[in-house]
Amino acid sequence: MNMTWNVIGSIIYSFTQWLLLIVIAKLGTPEMVGYYALGLAVTAPIVLFTDMKLRLALVTDTKNVYLFDNYLGARVLSVGVALFIIILVIIIFGYEFHTAIILLLVGIAKLPESVSDIFHGQLQKYERMDLITISNVMKGIGTVIVFFVLLLLTNNLIWALVGQILTWVMVLLFFDYLVVKGLFQSVQIDFQWSKLKSLFHLSIPLGLMALLTSFNTNIPNYFVEYFIGTEELGYLAALLYILFAGNRLVDSLRQPAATRLATLFEQNRLKEYQKLLLLLVTIGFLMAVVGIGVTIVLGELLLTIIYTNEYTAYSQLFIYIMGAGIFSFPAMFLDTGLIATRNFKLQPYLAAIWVIGSLIGCYIFIPKYGLDGAAYAIILASFLKFISLVIALFIILKIKTLAKYIRYL
Repeated sequence: MNMTWNVIGSIIYSFTQWLLLIVIAKLGTPEMVGYYALGLAVTAPIVLFTDMKLRLALVTDTKNVYLFDNYLGARVLSVGVALFIIILVIIIFGYEFHTAIILLLVGIAKLPESVSDIFHGQLQKYERMDLITISNVMKGIGTVIVFFVLLLLTNNLIWALVGQILTWVMVLLFFDYLVVKGLFQSVQIDFQWSKLKSLFHLSIPLGLMALLTSFNTNIPNYFVEYFIGTEELGYLAALLYILFAGNRLVDSLRQPAATRLATLFEQNRLKEYQKLLLLLVTIGFLMAVVGIGVTIVLGELLLTIIYTNEYTAYSQLFIYIMGAGIFSFPAMFLDTGLIATRNFKLQPYLAAIWVIGSLIGCYIFIPKYGLDGAAYAIILASFLKFISLVIALFIILKIKTLAKYIRYL
């Protein structure tokens, strides 16, 4: 039932986030889509780094080493650091005023979402996925309505982003906070340095992993914006967001499984752990196959309906991009399996390998093949991620099995 609630909520929330891009494409221009995509590309790695995947750390903390108040304190501190870094990056790279404002607002919008995420982690830990779903639905639908109205009335992306920020702040204060406080009686922000230091030491590898993963995801955007332009970035971002919607659906399936995988691994029930992980990976593969089939048959029609006729010229690129799901969807489940083993220090090294592979792929393919080259680079990076996670988990499970065998001797 928890997985059902999570899937429903994530589908609705992912669809509404996708609707934001559709609204920009329908009411604005590809260049406006490009500015929005650039804002996400610049700010997302920063916010994800400072988030340090604390939600997953909280959910998999089966021994309750830290209190929720510790996690909340760490998250509140992290959003302040994120805002500072975003402002610093905007200043250092010298974006023109209009672009800088959009980047700043996109970054600010991520901050209440980040705090909501840690509240959702507490609810997830105690299997209240229904409440997470309600929160995501309120946030998603409310944002689309406000975003649409403001963009329609002003034809200005800046005012639409201001509306998005206010909507997310309201859901955080008047739902997420009140629900968690009602269930657990007290919600306090704990800035006790000894706890924060220990928690940061545990989670910074996760933060580095998130930074490198997000940076890896956005590398094609950086190269396209630099070599081709903001308008072409808008087309690429619109197509990529369909793949990302699939990623979000995969994420909704893997989140409820994270605690179960962590418990099985901790209890040395390795066969059950492997069986569950294999099932999840198979689901990811089948989802990708379905996505590719739909894209081949209905790609042009979907692009016309979802965006505008301008986007149908990129229907072949659409197929290439969805092809990356063959590797990226299963890899997301494998990543959850790795996190469940709590081998956090290994992850940044893996992510560094993925970044290097993506940089090489983008450098080789994009200048020569344009947007098609971006798709080739994305497929290469997804394959590299899948293979490296398989190898890492194979080694970890072999070591765990050997240790279990030695204890029985």
